Amino acid sequence: MNSSGCFGMGCHQGLSFSGLFMRCDRAEAVFWPGCALMNLDPDILYKTAAVLKRTEPELGLCSGCCGQPTRYLFHEKHSARRDRLLSLLRQRGVKRIYTACPNCMVQMREADGIQVIPIWRALAENIRAEDIKGLECPLTLHDPCPMRSETEQQYAVRKLLRLCGAEVREAENSGGRTLCCGNYHMMRATDPGKSAAMRQRRISQFRKDTAVASYCEGCLDAFRSEGLETVHVLEALFGRSKTRGWGNRLRFTLGIGRRQWKS
Repeated sequence: MNSSGCFGMGCHQGLSFSGLFMRCDRAEAVFWPGCALMNLDPDILYKTAAVLKRTEPELGLCSGCCGQPTRYLFHEKHSARRDRLLSLLRQRGVKRIYTACPNCMVQMREADGIQVIPIWRALAENIRAEDIKGLECPLTLHDPCPMRSETEQQYAVRKLLRLCGAEVREAENSGGRTLCCGNYHMMRATDPGKSAAMRQRRISQFRKDTAVASYCEGCLDAFRSEGLETVHVLEALFGRSKTRGWGNRLRFTLGIGRRQWKS
């Protein structure tokens, strides 16, 4: 890992576990977008939460970070940050996390007493035609590698993309046989050469005339670094994000506890 990458991720994790960016509603169930997805326009996340509220009427929001970067890059800080996160969730009475991030799903399922649920099946079961802005263009779908065994969620994602009017094309390896984007366990930082080789192998399976769609913003960020056009599944449903960055994340975080949801 080079020094600039270490410094950047160190700042990212320091801010992620600061009081400014670590907020959670008091609720038994919360929508947990994950760090990368909070970089999208907050309205996309609010629309997602509104649909999820049809399953969980008292749904709250949480801007927590699962701590995966700390786990693999700054191991000596992982335990303390993990304890702080779990303490916050217990204080807020959280028992169920609905997460949009595959890596958060893996990390947070290690937490005792908290059920971690990917959002895609709940979205597919509760979304209505009037909720969908839609994206009528061909897409090549990339399944994130943490979702290889989540067959029901894979099916739900494909249903959602069909509902938004997109023509979905499968990559050569998909579903349970999907290939990694090259950032397994923060590999983009720890072994850039190996990461790039894995990413190029995956990109070679994508159709050249389509954007890449996925339900992992981390994967999409890796593909954008190679110049590919990307679409997150939530963007396909609720409209493209006009911007990406920490400004959106701050807006979403500061809105926690201040917004009344309508289902």
